[in-house]
Amino acid sequence: MKIFLHAMTAVLALMFLHGAGAAEKAGKTALVPHPINKTFYVAGVSNASQVAAITAAISKLPSVTGVKELTPTSGYVRVAFDTHVIASHLIAQTIMDQGPFTVSLKFEVPEYAKNSAALDALFAKLLATQRVKIEPTDPVKGRFVLTYLPIKPDASDPRKVGFNPGHLGHPIHDAPPKGMGLRMTMIEAPAAGGAVPKAKRKA
Repeated sequence: MKIFLHAMTAVLALMFLHGAGAAEKAGKTALVPHPINKTFYVAGVSNASQVAAITAAISKLPSVTGVKELTPTSGYVRVAFDTHVIASHLIAQTIMDQGPFTVSLKFEVPEYAKNSAALDALFAKLLATQRVKIEPTDPVKGRFVLTYLPIKPDASDPRKVGFNPGHLGHPIHDAPPKGMGLRMTMIEAPAAGGAVPKAKRKA
C-alpha cells in the first residue's frame, strides 16, 4: 500500500510539474492584443460593386472591426484590425482576390540617405522573406511605397504568411542593437473631414 501511495504521489508531482511548465510556456508565447487602424492604398477600384466586394471580404477576416472610406475615387481603405491576430498581408491578399487591384503602404524614414546600405539590405530581405516590394518615391526625403505581392495564406495561422508592419518597423525604429534606432513614420490617408491623423513613429 505504501509503495502504491508513493507511486501515485510521484505521478501527481510529475503531472503538476508538466502542467506548470506548459502554462509557463503558454504564457511566454501569448501575444498581447495590438489593435491598429491602418491605411491600405488600393489602386484599380473604379465602381461601387468593387467597393462592396472588397469591404465585405475584409469584414469577414478575424479581428477586423472596421472597414471604412473606400470609394471608387478615394484610393484607399482604412481597416481596424489586430496585427497579433492576422497579418496585414492577409488583408492585402483578400483585396487582391476581389480583382486586379494593387495594394500598398506608404512610409518615411528621414535619415535614409545616411543609412541607405542598411535600409536597402532590410528592404531586400523583406522582398525575399515577406513578399513585399519597397521602392523609393522620394529618396532625398526618405519616402517609400511598400507594395504587397501575392501570397498563399495559411488557414491554420493567419499571421504566419506574409508581411506585418512590425517586420518593417521594429528593425528600423527599435534601439540598437536590436534595431537601427531611426525615426520612421507611416503615411496614413487624411481622416474623413480632411484632418490628417497624428503621425506615429512605430508601425
